[in-house]
Amino acid sequence: MAGTITFGGIGSGMDVEGLISGLVGASKGPLNIINSRKNNVDSAITVLSDLSGLLSGLKNASQSLDTLEEVGSYSAKSSNEAIVATANGLALPSSYQVSVTQLAQEQRTYSDTFADKLTALGQSGDLDITVGSEAAVNITVEATDTLEDIMTKINESDAKVNASIFYDGSNYRLQVRGKDSGAANAITFGENNGVALGLSTPANTVQVAQDAIAVIDGFNVTSPTNKIAGAIQGVTLALTKKTTEPATLSVETDSDALQGKIKKVVDAYNAVISKVQVTAGYGERKATNSVLAGDSTLRNINSKMTSTLLSPNASLTGKFQTLNSIGIQLENNGMLKLDTTKLTEALGEDPDAVARILAGDDSTPGIMDAMSDLMEGLVEPDSGALTARKEGLEAETKRLQEQADKEQERLDRYSETLRKQFTAMDSTVASYNAQLAYLIG
Repeated sequence: MAGTITFGGIGSGMDVEGLISGLVGASKGPLNIINSRKNNVDSAITVLSDLSGLLSGLKNASQSLDTLEEVGSYSAKSSNEAIVATANGLALPSSYQVSVTQLAQEQRTYSDTFADKLTALGQSGDLDITVGSEAAVNITVEATDTLEDIMTKINESDAKVNASIFYDGSNYRLQVRGKDSGAANAITFGENNGVALGLSTPANTVQVAQDAIAVIDGFNVTSPTNKIAGAIQGVTLALTKKTTEPATLSVETDSDALQGKIKKVVDAYNAVISKVQVTAGYGERKATNSVLAGDSTLRNINSKMTSTLLSPNASLTGKFQTLNSIGIQLENNGMLKLDTTKLTEALGEDPDAVARILAGDDSTPGIMDAMSDLMEGLVEPDSGALTARKEGLEAETKRLQEQADKEQERLDRYSETLRKQFTAMDSTVASYNAQLAYLIG
């Protein structure tokens, strides 16, 4: 024991400490068993933590395909850089003629000129600013206010405008610019009771608020911003400048993007299954962790994942109803395999069926949606099956540590008892030796 000074064998010549160490070591069997079990449980906890991360990865990969908008992969291209097009999963393959006749812009109005921006203007009254259908915002102007003071008051008000000072090299003007573009955000100024900045003078509005206008297949489409969404299903147009002639907009299926998403799901799924099989020892694999060998929680995870994959969409008819029919095949070893040729053929023949198998429809959830929900339920912090299993192991390792501590205390007491016994024996032997020496001497 720490802090104990021993003089084993002085009287008897025996290796007392060696004897104690051997006897205590021979009694460590129960402690060794407890520590071995605890090490295996700790290892199992680490394995489940790793598995939890893999399940979260599969959940994220599945969520990238659990809505029709996400499953549908389309690309939109414009023949003119003035029109930048993007498509989401709700788009449909087609082509359009698009021209831009007007860009959206915000209103920009200037005041009359003033010789200095820091000199009091001597104007006292009210400046009312109205943006579109919003209520007028009143700015109180005082005789001591400078051009900069008025700018600050405007910017600190609730009016949806920005004010700044413009200097042309000789004189200063107050510039008021709308925060939002679009005809509905036109600005009107009311200068009352002695305020005469010139903002209400029509000629001082150098840029009017207006909508963007695009012509799509001969039909005018307006937008308060330079982005047009909703005119073409699943396509958003970003307008950068006016065009002199129509541009061709093409919307096409982007099978490479969809296949990339599916491959991520396949890889994430296989990573989970491999971890489960190696850990629990399914099939021909030998369990790498004795605590989790044949574990019912892991077996249940494996079973639920498989059944989720094999569920057909009951609302579909025809040749495409299951993952296998579109090239996502479940192998005999439990792993997934992606047949890109088969998937490409399915996308070309019936892209709607592919989307509904993966993302579902109004009557039936998709496989990716179901897989995402399954993963979320397994790792849910409060009630997830994997979480509960991990918490059970954490409670077990705590109990094992308590048992190990108690067993170590027993061994320490046993060691101390042996030391006292051998010390007493050693002392007795020393006494006998002294008496013998006296008698002989």
